Amino acid sequence: MQNNYRGTVFFDLDGTLLNAHSQVDDSVAQAVHKLKENNYLPVISTGRSPIEIDAATRTTGIDTYITLNGAFVQSQDKVIYQNNIDPELLDRVITQATEFGDAVNVLAPHESYLTAMNPSVKHFFENVSLSLPEVNPGYYKNHDIPMIFIISDDPSEKYQNLFDELHFYKTGQHSIDTVEKHISKMSGIKHLLKELQLEDKPVYAFGDGTNDVPMINFADYGIAMGNGIQTVKDAATYVTTENVNGGIVNGLKHFNLI
Repeated sequence: MQNNYRGTVFFDLDGTLLNAHSQVDDSVAQAVHKLKENNYLPVISTGRSPIEIDAATRTTGIDTYITLNGAFVQSQDKVIYQNNIDPELLDRVITQATEFGDAVNVLAPHESYLTAMNPSVKHFFENVSLSLPEVNPGYYKNHDIPMIFIISDDPSEKYQNLFDELHFYKTGQHSIDTVEKHISKMSGIKHLLKELQLEDKPVYAFGDGTNDVPMINFADYGIAMGNGIQTVKDAATYVTTENVNGGIVNGLKHFNLI
């Protein structure tokens, strides 16, 4: 892969690159293609798994990804980095979630299973326009698992106070993304930049939520979406308009990237 890019541009998906229907607007897809023509490398940086990003990759042609909140990094067909949650720790968290009555979505890079089914689970997957995974409570016991997300209406602190070895990101009303403590979108970006020898080129990052804060802080130019949480806006270099109001296009234009 070439490494003579002028810089890298990282895009969160939900609430950022995607619209309210979890699709990419035509204007956004065209902007990403223009970005590539201008010799910048566009990269998806998301809590979603590689099998959940087709809506974005199909229309934009992006082929480099930070997925599972930094726990799985891939460029074209090459896996650059994968970090798996310690199996014993994973077992304890899932056991605790079951006691709380929460379902868990267990995410391997190319497979997704639920530990249980309930109305909140169905509601969550409908909201993000993803297919409902099958229930397979024991899947995690004999597979490498980089990330889980807990489907719960409760604050992430309910789990964070019990498991200091992990980081729990409240990413939506019903979801708590969970990775090992040293994993974040920022750590994933660092692995990618080192592998592609792009550490000396400017980094731009677009985001809106809690799990975007490390990435926005790390970037040379952090762009918060107008619909983003205040913590992201406070960390950002620039606040663009909402994701459904030209936010990506306006942000790219602001920095003369397109």
